[in-house]
Amino acid sequence: MRGRVLLIDDNVNLTTLTSRALSKAGYEVHVENDALQAMSTLRRVRPEVIVLDMMMPGRDGADILAEIRADRILHPMPVVVLTALAKEAAHMSRLGGVDSPVLGKPVELRVLIGEIDRQLGVGRAA
Repeated sequence: MRGRVLLIDDNVNLTTLTSRALSKAGYEVHVENDALQAMSTLRRVRPEVIVLDMMMPGRDGADILAEIRADRILHPMPVVVLTALAKEAAHMSRLGGVDSPVLGKPVELRVLIGEIDRQLGVGRAA
């Protein structure tokens, strides 16, 4: 297994396709389509990498990311941010020193897999 990934995105079609592709690539994949349930799922699943959409109904990804970064246990978890709006990357600065990579949607699966691997340190010398 390459690593445990949690996809947080309200787009069921997107998470279904992405989950299948990541599973085929060797990841253990968990999905949360309800932004309001994201934090409880995150605490239950304890992923090694989080893939987080910014625009979701009920609660946006920026709020979820801020809560992750404020939590002493969850803070170190790598987060890959997905956004359909290029301008959102600029808004990420309001969260204060966000160290998360931001990928535009639609994202090519090879690009997403490459970023997840980078966050996991896959291919780095021990």
